[in-house]
Amino acid sequence: MNKKMLTLSISLAGALAAGALTGCSSQDNSSQNESSSSESKPNLQQYSKDPDSKQDEDFDLVGTLDKETNDGLTLVIDDKKVKIPKSNSFKKEKDTPKAIDGKQVKVEVNAKNQSAENLELTALAKADSDGIYEKESDGDYSVIGKLISETDKDLTIEVSSGKKTYKKSKDFELDNDNVSGDSKNKIVRLEVKKNDEVESLEIDPEDQ
Repeated sequence: MNKKMLTLSISLAGALAAGALTGCSSQDNSSQNESSSSESKPNLQQYSKDPDSKQDEDFDLVGTLDKETNDGLTLVIDDKKVKIPKSNSFKKEKDTPKAIDGKQVKVEVNAKNQSAENLELTALAKADSDGIYEKESDGDYSVIGKLISETDKDLTIEVSSGKKTYKKSKDFELDNDNVSGDSKNKIVRLEVKKNDEVESLEIDPEDQ
């Protein structure tokens, strides 16, 4: 009788030990899965050209749209294909054409879940042959192009139709705080009055 009880006790102890080991193994596997899941989450912020981009804040990505599906986008940024999942609230700007594959786009990315919230064409993609990408109701307009030369009185940019020279207005302003070095040969944005005088020149890092 004592031998049987001893054998039963040993069997129960063995079963409990095996169960405990199995439980630990399952917990370990679960922890590893959770860890690998968090590690596999892409850090898309590394592709942002916005110098003011900060951790845990939404940011913009600029690149050429390679592919779009119901679930995500693929952009080409600096010759590298970057996949961005779409958020449930993803939307495009109202004036965005249907066929935009191969066009340069700007995508707003939610920093928390690394997903695309919004998509719009960049100023370069919107621009016509004269570099005009936006017109105001009062006749003023916005131009984007490569800065070729600049003097105290005027400046010349290059657009797809050729070179354009604009006279500077008396209250001309230069905004290149976010870009170091010479402005020549950089992509610039001009705010032009209806009389074709340039009111301001801005250099946006996202255009470069």
